[in-house]
Amino acid sequence: MRPNHRFGEGRRPDVRCSRTTFTLNQNTGYGFAGIAVALMGRNHPLGVMLAALLFGALYQGGAELAFEIPSVTRDVVVVIQGLIILFSGALEFMYRAPLQRWLLSFAREA
Repeated sequence: MRPNHRFGEGRRPDVRCSRTTFTLNQNTGYGFAGIAVALMGRNHPLGVMLAALLFGALYQGGAELAFEIPSVTRDVVVVIQGLIILFSGALEFMYRAPLQRWLLSFAREA
């Protein structure tokens, strides 16, 4: 019996057959969430863990909210995630220059 993957190969998706159709057993949306989590965490292990918890809470909360209020769709959760990514990226550049000037003022005094 051969394993599904060897060293150096990526994971291949499973293809299953039901009597008349072939389906690809692959979950969608992981690529978007993975890139967003990496951007939010700024590729730092602790930041990625915190961003993953935030996005997990958004996904789960959005799914539960859809059961409670039918007018709220899954698209609302995706829009909120996009806004969080946009504002977190914008805030990094907003505070960087004043923070650098402030820290450099301490370095010049010493």
